[in-house]
Amino acid sequence: MDDAQTLRSMVRDDAYRVIKVLADGPSGKTELVTLDGEGPLVRKHIPASLANASAWAAAMELDEPLLPRIESLYRMPDELVVVYEYVPGTSLEELVHQKGRLDAKMAADAICDVCRAVSALHERGVVHRDITPGNVIVADDGAHLVDLGIARQKAQGRRHDTTTLGTWGFAAPEQFGFAQTDARSDVYSIGCLLGYLLTGEQPSTDAYEEALDRSSLVAPPLAKVVRRASSFEPSARYQSARDLSDALRKALVSVQPGAGHASANVQAPYERRAPRADEAAKEGWQGVDATASNVVSSVEPRKLEDVPVPLLVLTLLGWGCLALLAIVMVWTSVDSVVRHDPPWGTAERVMSAVCVVAIGALAREIYQAVTWSGAYARKTGKVRLLINRSCKIVAIVFGSVFIVALMFPQK
Repeated sequence: MDDAQTLRSMVRDDAYRVIKVLADGPSGKTELVTLDGEGPLVRKHIPASLANASAWAAAMELDEPLLPRIESLYRMPDELVVVYEYVPGTSLEELVHQKGRLDAKMAADAICDVCRAVSALHERGVVHRDITPGNVIVADDGAHLVDLGIARQKAQGRRHDTTTLGTWGFAAPEQFGFAQTDARSDVYSIGCLLGYLLTGEQPSTDAYEEALDRSSLVAPPLAKVVRRASSFEPSARYQSARDLSDALRKALVSVQPGAGHASANVQAPYERRAPRADEAAKEGWQGVDATASNVVSSVEPRKLEDVPVPLLVLTLLGWGCLALLAIVMVWTSVDSVVRHDPPWGTAERVMSAVCVVAIGALAREIYQAVTWSGAYARKTGKVRLLINRSCKIVAIVFGSVFIVALMFPQK
């Protein structure tokens, strides 16, 4: 910047009157200001090292009512200054803190609005990177996504972001140096936000996982949407905010047939008090007839193409190892018969047969656990169920082999 540009920026900056400071930290200062009696407006001073002017410039051209309208954008010697409209309302963080977790319809209304706002940013190549309960304001006309302080535009050819910023528990893993962020990073954050609204717990806590697994608090179809959206691997998530929004609407209809699509006006539903987690546990899940038949019928098996690639690879490797074990056991048995071994060969053949049956049973359990079908469609602790069943099968196999070995001692 030359001296003339600096002077103009300083004159413009001094024209605003500060009402109060909203936040002040390493990522910049946020203030509530007025200009010539008009406002209030929000003014954000972002350090030059963190500012992404191109992202703000792209957002400035958007005409999306659920995103803040940017009034002014200018540079100071060591920072970028953004002035945008103030959205009166209550943040989702304050709402959950005051009233507890939200019911399914309330949460879906807010999340679908966030997806709509984020989709507009993604169409311009902007990744928000800070979708948190405190950055979503519930107003009369919907849930507004605010504060693009660490937003950035996707850069071709980069393997990861230049800065690792984000809110722990809501930021995608790639924001901490694993890869470059893109639209799927915001999908991860929205999934965590949905889980937070449904459980009332911070995603970074053990209580969050426990609450998400309890069908009395969160209907399984909605929990399934949360888990897919917040998958560690980006390719396993919904690939766009619109895909997430569509999946959420379908899941909501499956548990609340009369809910329909999420409404544009979310203020009225939020006036009803949402029960806290401990109250809901006593009274039952409020948004659905929580009979076993209704809950089970709403869960569809997961398609193989929706299974994360690493999980598929591990499953195939597991099957391959089991098949190799079966071949070795059968070959050993055949060899013992050809060599006319003593009665121990009979036990070996029985052992091989038992192992083959056990391998088939384990393969079936793994398939059902991966696709969420069979008994796993009715259980929230699917991994625990798979481990329990697998241990039982292994115990039966080794018990059978031990008994057979006793019956046919080696001579």
